[in-house]
Amino acid sequence: MVLKKKFRVSGGNLNFEEQKFQVERELCGDVLQMMGRAGRPQFDDSAVAVIYVQDSKKTFYKKFLYEPFPVESSLLPVLPNHVNAEISAGTIDSKQGIVEYLSGTYLYRRLFANPNYYGLDEDSEESMLKFISQIVDGSVSELLESECIHVDSENDVIGPTAFGRIASVYYLQHETIRFLVKTLHSGCTVEQMLKALTDVPEYAEIPVRHNEDLINTELQKKLRIRFSTSVMGTSACKAHLLFQAHFMRTLLPTDYRTDLKSVLDQCIRILQAMREMARLKNWLSATMNIVLLQQMCHSARWHDDHPLLCLPHLTYEDARSLGDHLTIPQLQNLLEIEKSTSSEDVKLQKRAFKMFRECTRLDETQMKEVLKALCHWPIVNVRTMQFVDSEGGILDLEEEREVKVQAGDVYKLRIVMERVGPAKNNSQMHLPQWPKPKQAGWIIIVGREFNDQILNTTTVVGSHSTRSTAKLDIRIPAAKGKHSLSVYILSDCYLGIDQEYTLRLDVS
Repeated sequence: MVLKKKFRVSGGNLNFEEQKFQVERELCGDVLQMMGRAGRPQFDDSAVAVIYVQDSKKTFYKKFLYEPFPVESSLLPVLPNHVNAEISAGTIDSKQGIVEYLSGTYLYRRLFANPNYYGLDEDSEESMLKFISQIVDGSVSELLESECIHVDSENDVIGPTAFGRIASVYYLQHETIRFLVKTLHSGCTVEQMLKALTDVPEYAEIPVRHNEDLINTELQKKLRIRFSTSVMGTSACKAHLLFQAHFMRTLLPTDYRTDLKSVLDQCIRILQAMREMARLKNWLSATMNIVLLQQMCHSARWHDDHPLLCLPHLTYEDARSLGDHLTIPQLQNLLEIEKSTSSEDVKLQKRAFKMFRECTRLDETQMKEVLKALCHWPIVNVRTMQFVDSEGGILDLEEEREVKVQAGDVYKLRIVMERVGPAKNNSQMHLPQWPKPKQAGWIIIVGREFNDQILNTTTVVGSHSTRSTAKLDIRIPAAKGKHSLSVYILSDCYLGIDQEYTLRLDVS
């Protein structure tokens, strides 16, 4: 409740920053708001506001109240991220380029107008130049430590690294890249990937409100992975608990639902960056686990949950009754959904409702919704898979047949996929737990399992056409003899509908 008074007294105008565990400077906006509470509308023609402060703050408040308050720049703390983006774009290629970039910013103007705000003791030209040189050197050092840039000292040339481009493309802080470079490794499990995801600096801004450490402690009792009570008040822990609650579809308080939406909004670009970094290292299993975590975020299920739990209304008992290890593609095949035109097909409904009545406790409305979801789930068949050599020759690939190829040559792998079934003309995904609309997408990975190495990867984005074509350049192993390559066609959002093919090569 907001109370209006003719006479208002304000004291103790400092703000405690919980994330930093320290008292920050006065929040001037709050002071103005408190002053605005003086005076009762329709009763008073005037009002009095008295602000009690330390004597050392008296001059500051006088200036604040009686003179226009300047807007200062916030660029300085995040300058390395902006410099990295400009280096990746090619607009900066030296330290002198960074100085020229700074000269066009608002920070540069305010630096000369109010040097004390930015930590300068004097406003002489010499001290200004020294300060600018320090922040430029500091930005370059930070980016070097994060492996986002490389510096040619002899020619004074700065260039971007692959990691720096990833940070720029996916709008990540350079500290995030530094953390992921140190944390990710080829043997990361899905759970370790989730821990790395929630520990990135992007999630440091997730608010932990008063007494939410107690709520987090109670919440984790319902979840799979638990933490020490000493970290219940951290943003990283809260983000991790929110992801787990999302995977288990746990009911959350209103504030937590808002925080979960914020967490999910950011997770895909971070996961895409993690996948790119694993791809640069040629880690097959790590890349697969990142894709699996991305599917978990979209589908709101753990990767080892029963596959049918992604469907609406089905309980664990219902899913087990339908089949202990039954997947959604297998259920679609049993119901012959591929041959149907829609969920309103009378013969399809008859087959589906008979199975659901025998194996589940669903009512008729729920059975219709489950069937509608099954018809909406994509059914993708691989029509052709071919190698195209440098001269344009075509080799058809089949799982059971060996193909003769030349050692060390580069072939173009061509894969034609076709959507079939009731949803063949609809690329929109059925993801009720995901806060945004999502189009179908596929991640194609070619690798060798025996040494956990990726040969190439690409993505296919959903379109209105029922057919999609993926092309990848594949370098054949230099060693002669029998070899096998694994081709994975992974959904970028659905669990349990991935496909794997093995190509047998006779390298000569």
